[in-house]
Amino acid sequence: KDDRLSTNNNIKISPIPTPSLQTPPASPQQPNQSKRLLQEILSRPGPYPMIAVPQKGYWVDGTDHEEQFDHRGMPVVPHPSWRAKIETDDTAKCYRRFFVGREHSSLIGNDDNLGPVLLSIKTENVANQEHTRILLRLRTGTMHEIVPSSCLGSSPNPAKMAKLLNEQLNIENFVPVLHPKASQLIANYDEHVLVTNFKFGVLYQRYGQTTEEDLFSNSDTSPAFDDFLSLLGQRIQLKDHKGYRGGLDIQNGHTGDTAVYDVFKEREIMFHVSTLLPYTENDPQQLQRKRHIGNDIVAIVFQEENTPFSPDMIASHFLHTFIVVQAIDPNSSNTRYKVSVTARDDVPFFGPT
Repeated sequence: KDDRLSTNNNIKISPIPTPSLQTPPASPQQPNQSKRLLQEILSRPGPYPMIAVPQKGYWVDGTDHEEQFDHRGMPVVPHPSWRAKIETDDTAKCYRRFFVGREHSSLIGNDDNLGPVLLSIKTENVANQEHTRILLRLRTGTMHEIVPSSCLGSSPNPAKMAKLLNEQLNIENFVPVLHPKASQLIANYDEHVLVTNFKFGVLYQRYGQTTEEDLFSNSDTSPAFDDFLSLLGQRIQLKDHKGYRGGLDIQNGHTGDTAVYDVFKEREIMFHVSTLLPYTENDPQQLQRKRHIGNDIVAIVFQEENTPFSPDMIASHFLHTFIVVQAIDPNSSNTRYKVSVTARDDVPFFGPT
């Protein structure tokens, strides 16, 4: 396993808002059109697509699941050419890595259109040639470049350096930052976008289930689902859990007794497993369960059998991406998984492919 850093040098300054836990409104939970689509698919002979995509609003990836078999009828599983990774952006750590504890200058200015600007510059030698490292912070994001000092001309100044990274900037005067704790404050500001805690929803779908009420009302599961959960993380006791809790109750048991949790490369991950959250009698919507999963951004849908899932089955302002998983030869030495992904159109495409 390895970390491979993204080459994208633009990252958002503003922290991504974490949605507060909200009880979803007691309103119709699924468009009739989507329900009719799923029922129409199920009325035909299988096999069925794992994901039935609505006419608009979502993209889908990973729909080719054909397998090859050897002369004994055993599946041929190719050696994977990929490795697990966490996609990160090193821009947030650039200031601490290249500037803190070294001679450099930080300056502030204000652009009438773009707002406050924080600029850090540092001269260094690369391949026996003088270069200037530039960090430019705007409301819209942070940019990082290292350029040969010769590109700055005979009379370099902060305004010219900033304009190299953003041509729209129009600042005449920059003021140096002279606070004794400036370096630590700037480093903390840059790194506030880094995320080390994650939470994901996990839903269990039986054959023929076409509504969110069906999904959230599942209580009994299967050995295949339990086997899949063991791949995601460790089954932990929530009582007095010391790590990231993902909004779950670790004192009074109001969100169940156990959960699935893991630490991967110094990142803590909590899974909101629907069947581990308390089941409420006489509540077809199971709002206690949806209160957590409906506030996640990403949910995993485990399909017990070949059956279609539609991303608009679940009414949620926050759920943007669904990773749909179906077991092949469950509970055997040849267990493997088909995986498809669907997400809202405003979610950028992501790997693996």
